[in-house]
Amino acid sequence: MVSEVRGRRLNILAISAGLVLGVTVVAAGVILPVLLLLRTQDAELHRWSEIGQAVTPVGVLFSGVAFIAIALTLLLQNRELRNQRDELAIAREEQMRSSEIALRELHTGLIRMAIDDPELRQVWPEMAPGLVVSKKDHYCNLILNLQKVAYETHTIELGELRGALRYLMASSDMYSFWAKARSARLAITGGDDAEDFFTAEVDGAFSAASPPRAHSPFRLLRSALLQRLARRPPRRAR
Repeated sequence: MVSEVRGRRLNILAISAGLVLGVTVVAAGVILPVLLLLRTQDAELHRWSEIGQAVTPVGVLFSGVAFIAIALTLLLQNRELRNQRDELAIAREEQMRSSEIALRELHTGLIRMAIDDPELRQVWPEMAPGLVVSKKDHYCNLILNLQKVAYETHTIELGELRGALRYLMASSDMYSFWAKARSARLAITGGDDAEDFFTAEVDGAFSAASPPRAHSPFRLLRSALLQRLARRPPRRAR
């Protein structure tokens, strides 16, 4: 930022110096001949005329210098305008990105409300006929949205995004969620380049992942019993 400000100051100084030099040369070229005509005799004027013819190349040199100064001034102004356009484009892009992040934060808040309140969760339509949206599905959706925002804000690179998606698809819940949501997601986000890109990346990680193994009834029963025991308050010692 400091270097940009310093560069702008140097450009302004160069433009100002060129303008001052040009005005000085023009003023001198007008004022000096008038003074010579008013204060000198004919013989002296003839002599000065011969001297002027002898130094004509010097005048040509000064004209060339003035022309180069004007050209440099126009070049610097053009560069300054180009830098301003680039800065405006960057500011516009940052504003659009901030707006998108704000919208995604609002979307995250709505999903959190649906996770906390079963009645609000019923407002969301089914991802597919016969499929009920659960708390885990909403939570998986939040995790994927977090990855998308992190990539679009350049917090993570493309390689990190792909690694994170491969890691997430190792979860049976995430794998099951995307198996249910992929068709609905494609139908909703079709035509949006950013959404299509992210959906394609998630779908690629999903296709590369191994389907989770189905849990046996004994294992499910054992997990339910452990969760129930974990919820019990500890017994007081007598």
